[in-house]
Amino acid sequence: MNKKITLFATLLAFILMNACEDVYDHVAAPPQAYEQEPEQSVSGFTFTLGADVSSPLLFNEEMLADETPLEIVKTTATPQLAEGATVTFILEASDSEDFDQVVELPSVSDQNSAFVTAATLNEAAKSLYGKAPEARDLYLRVTSFINEGSTAVQVPGEVVLGPVTVTPVGPVIETEYYLIGDINEWLFNELDDYKFNHSSKDVYEDPIFTILVNNVNGNFKIVPKSSKDAASWNGVLGNAIDGNTELEGELIPDGAGAMRVTEPGWVKITLNMMEYTYTIEIIGEMNLTLYVPGSYQGWNPATAPTLYNRNFDFKYDGYVYFGEDNTEFKFTTQPNWDGPNYGDGGDGTLSTDGGNLKVSEAGMYKIDVDLSGSPVYTMVKTEWGLIGDATEGSWDNSTPMTYDPETGLWSVTTTLVNGSFKFRANNSWDINLGGDLNNLSYGGDNISVAEAGTYLITLDLSDSSQFKATMTKQ
Repeated sequence: MNKKITLFATLLAFILMNACEDVYDHVAAPPQAYEQEPEQSVSGFTFTLGADVSSPLLFNEEMLADETPLEIVKTTATPQLAEGATVTFILEASDSEDFDQVVELPSVSDQNSAFVTAATLNEAAKSLYGKAPEARDLYLRVTSFINEGSTAVQVPGEVVLGPVTVTPVGPVIETEYYLIGDINEWLFNELDDYKFNHSSKDVYEDPIFTILVNNVNGNFKIVPKSSKDAASWNGVLGNAIDGNTELEGELIPDGAGAMRVTEPGWVKITLNMMEYTYTIEIIGEMNLTLYVPGSYQGWNPATAPTLYNRNFDFKYDGYVYFGEDNTEFKFTTQPNWDGPNYGDGGDGTLSTDGGNLKVSEAGMYKIDVDLSGSPVYTMVKTEWGLIGDATEGSWDNSTPMTYDPETGLWSVTTTLVNGSFKFRANNSWDINLGGDLNNLSYGGDNISVAEAGTYLITLDLSDSSQFKATMTKQ
């Protein structure tokens, strides 16, 4: 009799011994953390979590580098097996007992147990939950096999074990960071104007923070939100070398020295909080704004709407409302007529000696000006609305908003359900805003609605450097 026949005979025998049970349903209900049954059985086999994962695991870099395997699943009972036959496993991990999200869990089977490395569990937690170093529950779906020689036969039914609780390795990344230094006299109550910008995504998926600041004027350090809230120097980040003038380096907490900028003008400081590093880009003199004076506001640059250069790339954008048809306007680099100003150069180009630009139809326009090469501009008339599964139109049709020239706000009163939404223009995805209500960004994250109800929602595009919105439950 060959090995394959022996295996199938063995498998048939233990299935018959357990015929009173439905082998496909004999899986214990997915348990809560460490409240599961100590063992689970299927087709005469009994499995349990291995001793190495029976209590929560807090990983560190040393543990990840150690390739010593952890016993994650062990077999505590088997039916009669042929001599030399063993049990091997295929493992999957999920963030819930429903297994809607699943990652394969590479393992090694030996002595009727399954083994994984700490690095494998660490990566599984990050894949399912993200990179935050927080305690995560991993449920295990176990498919077992009887191996005899080179032949394997799957045991009918699957077992769900867990959860295994692991805390993956990762740096502490806070949601907000601020610049403190000579520029604000090292005062904690002067930090709000020196907040780093962020995409509003999960900080472990996007750990990059940036700030554009003029005339840093010497030394500075970085203040995390927790230190700002506590008005404490504990946790403030700096460099190992006090007064370091290098344009890049490492950030260290507590007792660190200051970084230093000696060049005048604008600088861009970028933090990579996954790596705890900083870079400084010296930009020098640059206009952050373009003014849009015109016949609609008395040709006064000082009181005109502005476009903003948000990336220090000589590209400006913003929104201007023109109340009448055939409105004329220009762009100026200063809040007066003393500096360069740009008019119509023909075919979408701009010229410093061009005539007045003109809009043929009243409305709010998104204006983009690119001065990085030959000056050009584009204009798109916009009508704004809400889109998302929290709205009546779900993700298919926008809920229109209305513009009020007196307040300068787009607004709508509408019913929202639990879910999320974004702002978008012209019932299209070409222009959309999301993320932080106090600092909306193009293509930003969905905005959550935690409580269903009727809301007054406003959108303020008047400040081109910081688009804002409000949600007021009625």
